[in-house]
Amino acid sequence: MDKHILVIEDDRALNGGIVFALEREGYAVHSAYTLAEAEKSLNQKMNLILLDINLPDGDGREFLRGVLAGQPVPVLLLTARDSEEDMLKGFQAGCDDYITKPFSMPVLIAKIAAVLKRSEGASRQIYASGGLVYDFEGKVLTRQGEAVELTALECRLLELFLHNRGIVLTRERLLEKIWDVDERFVEDKTLNVTIRRLRMKVEDNPEQPAYIKTVFGLGYKWEDGQA
Repeated sequence: MDKHILVIEDDRALNGGIVFALEREGYAVHSAYTLAEAEKSLNQKMNLILLDINLPDGDGREFLRGVLAGQPVPVLLLTARDSEEDMLKGFQAGCDDYITKPFSMPVLIAKIAAVLKRSEGASRQIYASGGLVYDFEGKVLTRQGEAVELTALECRLLELFLHNRGIVLTRERLLEKIWDVDERFVEDKTLNVTIRRLRMKVEDNPEQPAYIKTVFGLGYKWEDGQA
């Protein structure tokens, strides 16, 4: 089965060159010149995204933090910025790797192959930490070997946390990314209740949570418990 790659780069000559090179390698390549075009392309399941930082309608890192948050697709940042601070910002936003411009196509192709290999090798279908195990495909959570029943909203929230482990999720972002069973926007009060109930189901001591940490003044962050 073809690997689908989305190239988000506003330099049309560079975009076209990348598309041509990747198609010669046998990839199914999709092209976008803006973040708005890229978002529409996400209707197709992607195996990897090449994302430029500086785009006409926004910062690629914000797109990574926002639209791509919670999506289990590896992202390779394309950037002309090669300072340590800029690289750290990219990794903090959630990228899997980066490549600085200008670059050679063979190096880019090698980077893509390495990221895809890591992505396939590191199973994102099962999460396990301590006595907590979550099966993404089956939507099944067990704690110390016992099945834990989750509501649809709790399941959405748990998966959002697990796909963004170690990253602070603001209340605003959580509210943007989770909906109820009828796809309706979740209210702030409902979010409070859902987080409290989820803590009761995953934590040994909900009053002193090991997984769902409150980051005061910012939001929440999932940290892996002790194995």
